[in-house]
Amino acid sequence: MVGCMVLLCTCSPEGDERIGSTSLQVAHPGPWVIPESTLAIGDTQSIAYTGGGPWVGEDGCSGALTPGAGILREYLYEHFPQTPHIGGYSCRSINGDDTMMSVHGTGRALDVMIPVDADEADNDLGDPVGNFLIENAQAIGIQYIIWDLWTWRGDRDPGDKDRPYGGAHPHHDHLHIELSVAASENTTLWFADEVTPPEVEGCDPVPATGGIVDDTSTCFRAFGSADYWRIEEGVGYDDRLLWTNAFEADGPSNWARWHLSFVEAGTYELELFLDPAFAVADGVRYEVSFSGETETLYVDQSSAEGWHSLGFFDFDDGLDQQVDVFDDQPGPVPDDQHITVDAIRLTRDGEPPPDDPGNPLDPPKLPPSDPTDPSATGLTGDNEGCGC
Repeated sequence: MVGCMVLLCTCSPEGDERIGSTSLQVAHPGPWVIPESTLAIGDTQSIAYTGGGPWVGEDGCSGALTPGAGILREYLYEHFPQTPHIGGYSCRSINGDDTMMSVHGTGRALDVMIPVDADEADNDLGDPVGNFLIENAQAIGIQYIIWDLWTWRGDRDPGDKDRPYGGAHPHHDHLHIELSVAASENTTLWFADEVTPPEVEGCDPVPATGGIVDDTSTCFRAFGSADYWRIEEGVGYDDRLLWTNAFEADGPSNWARWHLSFVEAGTYELELFLDPAFAVADGVRYEVSFSGETETLYVDQSSAEGWHSLGFFDFDDGLDQQVDVFDDQPGPVPDDQHITVDAIRLTRDGEPPPDDPGNPLDPPKLPPSDPTDPSATGLTGDNEGCGC
């Protein structure tokens, strides 16, 4: 395989136009606004509430996350990469009530960190997590959610499950999620793989013959600091590309994901568009997830230009497949090692390459320009800073 850069969105069944708008929503005034369709689904579900019980000191704590909470944590990391950190176990009483144990002390609670946008909740990043959990609350076993001054609780009456949150911490930088006892023991339906992975709104499937996808689709998301993502006009596929710099680290600072779903299962060639004006870095790490497998590739972006193949991959029909790219490298990195993110082309084996999808209409969806470091909230490791 010869290196090149990836980026993903999907095209129409005709293969000649882009699907979806990528206008930036980020923070909106007021609390979490749960869609009516999500509330309607939530009203059909009932989950008994179990608190942490009396606080009796450290002897009453679980000592770690429960198995179910650990599995859900990894699932959220995989399917919602906008979450830089997910905390969990913390042996303590409830803030403001030292007679009762926090559910964090039972190992049944998670705090899903969401970077803030100018000290406001980034609803574009956090709302999809909360909405997905409500819509699958009974299958997973989600008893309680707090996010951005609002709550949802599964044991409340239909039509009254969501209410304002009046606690000391507004939960604008993380979602507090509590699992039921059954979920903590991974005995609910979700742990038998009976829940469909989350969809990306506006991201249509790749047609049976394939398609060209670019950095202007709702299927594409860039994560990390927007200060280090640049948009360049007049270069790249359709005269536009994104780029950031490679750097030495143990984990990514900026990264991107291209969500994939397919109308039909099949073998597709994955090609990437590379413009030598900005494609400089060697050893760029990509992960291609397909048919339940993940393949890691290390790419020299300076080795080719134009469309270049990463090889053939056997994709399933349906959701839960993607391409990721990361900016971290294990050793020293020279200055100005640009990593470009541009168009990708998927071609069904034996079919001609798909047509050009046309000009982009909207800018790519980027993260907020000043995300909050999790340490700034008092959340370090798994010890949580909120009073829930």
